Order: sequence, then structure tokens, then C-alpha cells
Amino acid sequence: MQAVLASLPRGKTLPPRVWARRHRTLVWLVWAHAVALPLFGLTQGYGISHVTLDGLPVAVFAAAAMLPGRSQRFRASMVSMGLLTASAILVHLWDGHIEAHFHFFVMVTILATYEEWLPYLLAVAYVVLHHGTVGVFESSSAYNHAAAVEDPWKWAGIHGAFIVALCVANVVGWRMNEDLRDDMRLSEERFRNAFEEAPIGMAIVNASGAFVRVNSSFSTTTGYPLDELVGMRMAQLVPQDAQEEYRQTWASPDQGELERRFVRADGSMGWGLWQRTTASDGQFLLQCLDISDRKQAQEQLELQATADALTGVPNRPRFLELLQETITIWTPAGRKIAVLFLDLDDFKIINDSLGHGAGDRLLTETARRLERVLRPGDSLARFGGDEFTICLGDIADEEHALRITERLLGVLRPPVVLDGERRYLTASVGLTLTGRTDAEPEELLRDADAAMYRAKELGKARCEVFDDSMRKRAVERLELETSMRGALEREELRLVYQPKVELTGERIVGVEALLRWDHPTHGTIPPLKFIPLAEQSGLIVPIGAWVVQEACRTAARWQKEFGRDDLLIAVNLSPRQLGSTELVDVVRDALTDTGLAPSTLCLEVTESALMADVAAARETLHELKALGVRVAVDDFGVGHASLKQLKQLLPVDMLKIDKSFVDGLTTDVEDRAIIEAVIILAASLGLDTVAEGVEHADQADALRDLHCQLAQGYHFSRPVTPDAISALLDAEPSLSPGQVVADDAARDAGDVTL
Repeated sequence: MQAVLASLPRGKTLPPRVWARRHRTLVWLVWAHAVALPLFGLTQGYGISHVTLDGLPVAVFAAAAMLPGRSQRFRASMVSMGLLTASAILVHLWDGHIEAHFHFFVMVTILATYEEWLPYLLAVAYVVLHHGTVGVFESSSAYNHAAAVEDPWKWAGIHGAFIVALCVANVVGWRMNEDLRDDMRLSEERFRNAFEEAPIGMAIVNASGAFVRVNSSFSTTTGYPLDELVGMRMAQLVPQDAQEEYRQTWASPDQGELERRFVRADGSMGWGLWQRTTASDGQFLLQCLDISDRKQAQEQLELQATADALTGVPNRPRFLELLQETITIWTPAGRKIAVLFLDLDDFKIINDSLGHGAGDRLLTETARRLERVLRPGDSLARFGGDEFTICLGDIADEEHALRITERLLGVLRPPVVLDGERRYLTASVGLTLTGRTDAEPEELLRDADAAMYRAKELGKARCEVFDDSMRKRAVERLELETSMRGALEREELRLVYQPKVELTGERIVGVEALLRWDHPTHGTIPPLKFIPLAEQSGLIVPIGAWVVQEACRTAARWQKEFGRDDLLIAVNLSPRQLGSTELVDVVRDALTDTGLAPSTLCLEVTESALMADVAAARETLHELKALGVRVAVDDFGVGHASLKQLKQLLPVDMLKIDKSFVDGLTTDVEDRAIIEAVIILAASLGLDTVAEGVEHADQADALRDLHCQLAQGYHFSRPVTPDAISALLDAEPSLSPGQVVADDAARDAGDVTL
């Protein structure tokens, strides 16, 4: 029984708007019967009063079915009563003809469209009761054949059986409709859930381009509230400059996925991956995947490929493209183009003293300043580090280019505030010009770079214009650097030594090791020419390690051979070596391998190298002092060290007075005063002093009067070979100053350091 009941329709499952639409139709059908039946009665010969009374109940039921305050069940029942009453009146007016009874079947079927049990069962009961009761009391009004008149209930049952059969068909169809609606409802629910909960934006758009329905993801993507989106036209999300593209795109058939911009509620621009699927009713489903982040990342990658990540200005590849474009534009018109290679002076000091963060801020500020004074059409790029390049178009001549360069250098002169301190910025610039239409960007950069290095060599903070001699020097510098990479293995490097004497007795107390390079093609190359190359390329680190090892080995031999355990050997350290993490190990290994007493090794470091990074230098010096070696500050007085910084660098053991002060010792009162102040300062700090570049006897006498302890220079001896030093040490008691001289190569090289 439960299975049977479960198989029956539930009833009352029509959506409200569908029920209302069907009810309105059936009410008008009742009203139509209320009018048509009296007219039909008149044609059958009935009087006006009779037919009016016949039509009145139908009209009453129609009116009752329209009462707004009554329930759906009541109003449907009134329609049922009205239609079945109309069937009964039709049978009556037609004198019980069998054809009139078919009206009952039609009305019962029509009432099944309510899909409600009460009005339907009411109709079935009405048919059975009508045929039975009317057949008994007035059989001629219900039937027109003798058998029915004789047994009206039998024929009522027969008609009822037909109704039941009809009901079965109606109920089956009714149940099928309910099942179909259930399926549609589930499908709609699934679609709604998928639509509402979809991770991408979805919207249903009507044929006029207005949003009919949108999900929350679409609202989130566009920034508009849901209620504001509904009714909004899709074109309102399209940027103004893309309206025509929008019209062309959406006017054509579905085109698959399209990447298009859209305007958010806050006015910002986003990117979406759009797809349109057109439905049969003219509406279409619009899907939008927000790809703004992907587009931003893509744009960032494209920017990184063509722009410097720190400053935002073009990078090297992009600059070469811009330079080629400038050549193509201006040289055919008879104008020149200029390329500037700009390198910030002493930028490493900023990085080492204030940190890379301050250095980055300085580079960014430099780029902003240069951009502000560039002419329209000129290009600025950063090549990395502290190097910038500038391309100038529409240049008349060299003087024109130099005026622009001076303006660029001038904008860098105002101080930059870094970490609360004012820092002054200068730059060295190399300039090259060309009017050739076939000029190669790489060649122009190479020439500007060579001119920039020349500006560095001539004192920095200046501009140099490229000429052929610079190219020759650049090629020579490249050849020297290439040759230098194998100089150690080919045993082309050697050391010469310059004695240090005690001024009171002019006794040799030490020697300074100086590096020489005997090139197989170019002969002896001056240190001032190859040491900077070694420093820039990093070769100075392995070369410097060899110098320490070789000098310690030679000094140990002298000490043993001549019984001079106190003989001091001095070795110069470059700034690159001082910053190397291997320096302490190199010195320790050299002392261990040669057996040299640490106290007889003096490491000389220039004042400028120490001041480049005071904290790191102090740490390295303390580690070296822990080995027992001595430390000297070379070229003291020509740098920028303050007394406070000098105190921080202690323990150093010796100050070396620069040759530039010694040159004016006997002729310049100020130089003499500076030397005297340095000697007094050193004595107060417990340090020894060494005067460099002593070339005349009167200079030695003056230093002796000022109580300077040690000196070195041509007055005593030029830099000489190890054998010559051996001869000096061997013959020291019988030699007078200057008696031993250097060979010609050493004399030409002069007094230079590593």
C-alpha cells in the first residue's frame, strides 16, 4: 500500500507563477461557459429565464474562483465546480445526448492541469454523483436511451469507470510532470550551486547586453555589489579606449577564450579571461577568470627583461635597441649622436660604510636626477653597479654634447641625504660621438667606456672625449690583463727590494718588497700600469699571496745568512687583498712555510684602503696582529683619516710619511710643519715613523732633526734585486749611502708599491 501511495502524485507542486497562469486561463474558461451555455440553451428552444438560471451557477463559481483573499485550494475547487456544473448543464440542455457527456471527460482532463488532489477528486465525485442522482430523479436530463433511464446507477458506474480510466491516464501524466519538475529542480539547483559557488566569475547576460544574474565571484572580481550588477550593461565594464573592440568582439559569434581588460568599481583596471556561451533564448553565459595577477607578473617579467629592477630605467639590452633607433633616426639627417658612459666616483665607499641599502637609494636618486634633465628623445640606462649610460640624439658637434654632459654632471653635485648625513656625489664620464649611419652600438659603448676609464685615470669627477689613443690604451689594457692571467705560471713576476735605514746611524733595518713584471714582448711593465689592472680583475689576490710567500722566504734567508734576526721585511697589501677572507690564512701559511719570525714581517696598507671600510679593516688588522706581525699605514696624510679613526684602527705599529710631503720638506714651511706634526702624533701614540722618497742628504738631515726614526728613498738606495740586497747587507759596515745603485730597469720603474 505504501508503495502504491508513494507512486501517486504529491500534488501542489506547481511553481506559484505557473499555477497562477493556469488558474487565470481556467477562470476565463468558466466565464466562457457562463456566457456560452445560455446562448446554447436558446438555440435548443429554452426560454431566456430558464437559460439564465442555468448559467447563473457557473458565473457564481467563476466569481468565487477570482476572490483574491481565498486559498489556492478554494479557488481551484471553485473552478472545478464551475466547469463540472457547466458539463451538467450542457447535458441537460442537450437532453442527455451521449455526445454531451464527453464534456465531462474534457473538463476532468483540464482540471488535472492544476495537479492538485482536491479539485481533481471533487470533479470525479461530481461526475459520479451527477450521473447517479440526476439519473434517478430526472433521467431524461441525464440520459437519452432507455437502458440508462431504467438503471441510472449502473450507467453512472459505467461513466464513472470511464472517468477512472481517464483519471489513471491523467494521474500518470501528472506524476510524470512532477518527476520531470523534480529533475529540473535538481538540475536547476545544481546549476545554481555551481553558478553561485563557482571560483570564477559567471553572469547571465540578455540579448541587450544587460546582466540578468551574476554570482559572488563576478561581484568580487569587478568590485560591484550583486544588486548593482543586475541590470547593469556589460559595456559599463569596458574601458573607454576599448569600446569599439568590445562591440566588434561581442557582435560576432562565440570566439572561445579572450583576454580583455575591464574597469573595476573603484576605477582601477583589471584583466580577465572571458568566454561566452550563447543559449537558445538569445541570452548567453559569460565566464570571467581574473588574470590580473598573472598579467601583472607578465608585465613585470617584460619590464625586468628591458628595465633595471632597482631604478626602473632601461637595462643594457634595451639601451642597445634605443641606441640603434637613435642612430637610424638622426645620422641620415646629417646630425650626430653621442653616447655617455657615466661611473659614480668612490661608490664602493658608500656601500661599504653605509651598507648596500644606502647604496641602492643613492643609485635610485642618481637615476631620478639624470632623468629630470634629459631632453625628450634621449635615453638613460643602468648597466649594473654604479654605471649608467646615456644616449643623446640630434647633436650638432662636440661642444653641444659637452654642454649637455656638463648639465648632467651639474645635477649630481647637490648633496644627497643618506641616513641623516649629507653625501656629495661626483661622476666620471666618457663621451663618444658619431655621425656614421653604419655605427655599431656595441662599438660606441666600448669607446665611451674607454673614455670613462681615462677620466678616472686623470682624477675623476670629469668628462673625457674618446679619441683613437684611448682605443689603443683600451686594447693594450685588455692584452695586459689577458697576459697577466698566466704571468705567475710563466714566472714573469719578480720582486725587487728597497732598503729602510735608521736615520741615526744609517744602518739597514728593513727592506720593502716591490713587484715587477718582465713581459716577454713589452719588456718591464711599470707597476702603476699593471697593478690597477690586477686590482680590477681580482688577480691581485693570487699575485699578492705569491708576493707574501716569496718575500717571507727571501727575508728568512737573509736573516739566517747574515745573522740579522731583527731584519724587517715589508709587504704592501692592496685594498682588494685587505678585503679578502683568505688574507689571514695566506700570511699564516707564509710564516709557517718559511719559518720567518712574525715580528719581522710588516704589512703596509694605504690610508685610503683602511678608510674604505673601517670596521672590516679593524677586524682584519686585529686578526693579523694576533699572528704577531706588524702593521704600517702607508701614504699617511694624503687620505681622509681623522685622529679618531686612526685610534680605532690601532694597533698599528708604524706611520709612513708620503713622498709628496718629503719633497717639500726643505723648501715648504707647511710641508715641514705637517711632517713634524705626524712625527709628534706617532710618538705620542707609540708608533714608529718612516719617511718615503728621501732623495737628498739635506732631506735626510732635516728628518733627523725632527726625530724621524726611519727613511727610505734614492738617497739611500733604489729598489734592487735580492742579490744586491745581499751585497748591501754583507758590506754594510764599509758602505756609505747611495753606493749601491739599482739596475737600469729598476731605475726606470721608480719607487712603486704592490
